[in-house]
Amino acid sequence: MKKYLLVFVAIIINFHTASSQRQVDSLLQLSENAAEKQKSGLYLDISFYSRNDSAKSNSFTRKANQLAIKNNQIPEQAKAAYYFGETYYYSNDYQRAIPNYEKAIPLFKEVSDTFNVTNCYNSIGLCYYFMYQGEKAIALFIEGLKSCENDKKFTAQLISNIAMSHALMGNNKLAIDNYRKALLINTSIHDLASMAVNYNGLGALFTDIKKPDSAIVNLTKALHLFTKIKRTDRQAIALANLAAIYPVYPDSLIKSIAYFDQAWKIFNKYGWNHYKAEIRQGIGNVLFMQGKYQDAIVAYNESLQLNDQYNRGILLKKTNYEGLSEVYEKLGDYKTALKYHILCTQYSDSLNQKEKYEKIVNLEKQYETKKKENEILKLNAKHELTEIQLRKNKQLKQLGYVTALLLLLFVFFMLKKYYDKIKSNHLLEEKNRQIEQSEQELRQLNAAKNKFFSIIAHDLKNPFHTVMGYSYLLSKDYERFSETERRKFAVDIYQSTNNIFRLLQNLLEWSKAQTGRLKYMPTEIEFGRILEISVSVLRTLAEQKKIQLILSYRDNLQVFVDPLMVETVLRNLINNAIKFTPENGFIEITAEQIENQVRINVIDNGVGISEEDINNLFQIDSKVKRKGTNDEDGSGLGLILCKEFVDKNNGTLWVESIPGKGSTFSFTIPATTNHLT
Repeated sequence: MKKYLLVFVAIIINFHTASSQRQVDSLLQLSENAAEKQKSGLYLDISFYSRNDSAKSNSFTRKANQLAIKNNQIPEQAKAAYYFGETYYYSNDYQRAIPNYEKAIPLFKEVSDTFNVTNCYNSIGLCYYFMYQGEKAIALFIEGLKSCENDKKFTAQLISNIAMSHALMGNNKLAIDNYRKALLINTSIHDLASMAVNYNGLGALFTDIKKPDSAIVNLTKALHLFTKIKRTDRQAIALANLAAIYPVYPDSLIKSIAYFDQAWKIFNKYGWNHYKAEIRQGIGNVLFMQGKYQDAIVAYNESLQLNDQYNRGILLKKTNYEGLSEVYEKLGDYKTALKYHILCTQYSDSLNQKEKYEKIVNLEKQYETKKKENEILKLNAKHELTEIQLRKNKQLKQLGYVTALLLLLFVFFMLKKYYDKIKSNHLLEEKNRQIEQSEQELRQLNAAKNKFFSIIAHDLKNPFHTVMGYSYLLSKDYERFSETERRKFAVDIYQSTNNIFRLLQNLLEWSKAQTGRLKYMPTEIEFGRILEISVSVLRTLAEQKKIQLILSYRDNLQVFVDPLMVETVLRNLINNAIKFTPENGFIEITAEQIENQVRINVIDNGVGISEEDINNLFQIDSKVKRKGTNDEDGSGLGLILCKEFVDKNNGTLWVESIPGKGSTFSFTIPATTNHLT
């Protein structure tokens, strides 16, 4: 059975006590009669003790900063910038935290506060770590090492963070080396708590690289130190990690369950009931290895229920489904085993799949309804034409009967016939216009349906085949493949899932636009914020192809748009530019205000587009589909979505391209000044 070792991480809990509130009340009283220069420091202290209330903390930090600027108090200005960064950091808004930390650094340097300079570098590095930008995080931690001088405790902490970042990027050897360096320093200063954290980190790494003996040695040391310093919460984490490793050794299964039980008692004591899902899944693995298949099934199902109850994430759910699949396979119940195997590979997409099929059903219903309406319209038109023809024949007969009448009557009837004919022609022309309009709408609806079905039948299905195929091979014959082959499988799976995600995102946004559920909600916003969000999710993709992203726009460039729509347009255009730009190329995004409009250009030096293809790029029934420079897939839906969203924002989208030299996609959106006038 494939082992899924659960690595529990330490939890940091902020306790907001009544003493903090008493401290805030006391500081508020002092600030009432304090001098203006003293108030800035008091307000910063109030901000610190109010940090669990971000709005209140920011309010006092802002007051302190205003007074510090007014009175030229550099230390207080530095501290205020740092506190703003901390507030955003603990709110998980890392993009806004970083500029505030960066603003604090030169101020702390001005007053030679090297400790807080190091602290800022460390905080920025942690922001990049949590944004999954490991290389940037390491660069900032190294800057922190340069400024921390002879502070061994801080040095060890920064080296531990470097190890943590290497682990994030899969550089296990470098991560282990840095944890060991940090451990040597912490040992020299006898910092037992930090030593225990280092041992726990080493244990997790050795678990990942399938070295259970080394993992157990390090986790046992971590457990001993956590016990020694009476950190029972961390002790429970070490116990759980050890319990998850022991099933590697068949003679240690009983010990594994005992450790799981000990860990759960501590978790339960602290009220960390959400960890019970992991505990029950780990016990299920042990019961499976003991041959207690029915008990294992109960444990896996309990873990699934707890996972739903506490929202523990998709990885735990996958491992439970895999465990159930293998248990039922051992029991010979291959039908149930297959069911759980399918759930294991496809369940995470079930909600999206359900919504996708609902969209298809609604689209089909809409298509059928429109088709029937057009059929009824055609039948009514034919019926009216028949009636007109009958009336015409009747008039001709009547004309034959009255040929002997006086010339005046003859003229009268001829005039009547003439006017009736004019009326009939007008009616026919109107009906023909209605039929042509209905047929045009039907063609567009049919093209949209065909596009939707084509994407689902080919563009969405193909990457799923890649993911399912490679994951099946890895799950069944993992050891048979070389490390190079497994890495290739992982890269292909990542690329396929990335394509699936982008395609589903575009499909959902497009379907909302088509069904009228996408609301246009414009607001005044800085263009740079929209662009940075759009670019942040694509930087890694550009870096993989060594493509340079160049941003050129004026600060404080204000626009009046729906931010989510413009973000979608930028994300699709930049993603297309990356797809069709060869390695070592460049992509430049520029923005400039021209009167009451802002023009945005996405410029690349990629393969370019022929004039024939340019004319069909934004058509729903277009057949233009090309592979990227690295054989990346595309559905053609992104540009159609861009066109609709730009139109909704009162702008214009166009493209200029020279085959072999590159393309420029440009669009306009209203500037804020346009809205104000």
